[in-house]
Amino acid sequence: MSTDELTLDPEGLSGTARTLVRVSFGISGVAAILLGILLFVVPGRTLQLAAILLGVNFLIAGGMRIWLGAFGRLPAGQHRVLGILFGALLLVTGLIILRDSAAAAATLLLIIVLFAGIGWILDGIMAIVESGRAQNRVWAILFGVVSILAGIVVLAVPGWSATWLILFAAIGLVVTGLAAVIRAFTFGRGMVVSGAPSAAV
Repeated sequence: MSTDELTLDPEGLSGTARTLVRVSFGISGVAAILLGILLFVVPGRTLQLAAILLGVNFLIAGGMRIWLGAFGRLPAGQHRVLGILFGALLLVTGLIILRDSAAAAATLLLIIVLFAGIGWILDGIMAIVESGRAQNRVWAILFGVVSILAGIVVLAVPGWSATWLILFAAIGLVVTGLAAVIRAFTFGRGMVVSGAPSAAV
């Protein structure tokens, strides 16, 4: 698949479709900016709200799984039983999260930090292992060592790492939100509409 197939070409869209694209860019951009500001100003409350939304999502998904397992058009036997068991697990998890959303938010953040640390370590190991095929082996090894050290630091002091992770996430959300809002105002602007009457000379 070429990159052209993954990009939005305003010339290939109707006027209504371009408007919808602009609106979606604008809404997602404003939402990202607001979320970034909230995450920067009140990170604890914002993470708690995210945990509550996750708990509600688990409750809905669990209820749907149980309903599909009991009354849906699924093959009888193990598929129904597994569906019901998985739905019950989601329901219990959702109830636990909603019972203490603050603790769930802290746990969720800790899991994200741990995954980030482990991911950086694995990424560094892979960079060193594959350095022989890199154009510049020294830079590949240096990147691998720095990535491994960063992952170790994240795992060694997860609380400090979580603070910086929240800060970077907030900044990233605001920046990407601003980019989306700008995109909403500039998408398809200045495009020559085919079939439009040309200006008289």
